Amino acid sequence: MTRANVKFKIVSWDESPFDERDDGPKLTQAHIQRSFDGDLIGTGNLMYLMTHHESGNASFLGYEKVVGSLAGRSGSFVLRHTVSYDGGMAMSELQVVAVSGTGELVGLSGTGHFSAGHAEEHEMPLEYEV
Repeated sequence: MTRANVKFKIVSWDESPFDERDDGPKLTQAHIQRSFDGDLIGTGNLMYLMTHHESGNASFLGYEKVVGSLAGRSGSFVLRHTVSYDGGMAMSELQVVAVSGTGELVGLSGTGHFSAGHAEEHEMPLEYEV
């Protein structure tokens, strides 16, 4: 496995509820655009389905199509996000979706993670192989 040092910024976040009952958690969907720098240069188009708990914490799942260049190889791939939000910090585990790589990224596999608060830029190390 090769380690990619990646940084990302959130370019836009558009979140809307799809279930807001008084007797349970609020459910929302969020469309996020991200930009990447470092060993991964490109953009991400991400959709989260989110459960907001009364405590202020949340759980969410998402899929993101990443388009760009990873260590000089051009193409795209899909990341699956599994996220928990607690105390103002989102902690995400990432998995490259099998057979989602295109172009020079065909056959890409890997995992990553990030912890993100309210900073402008976040570290997202990615362990991968092509």
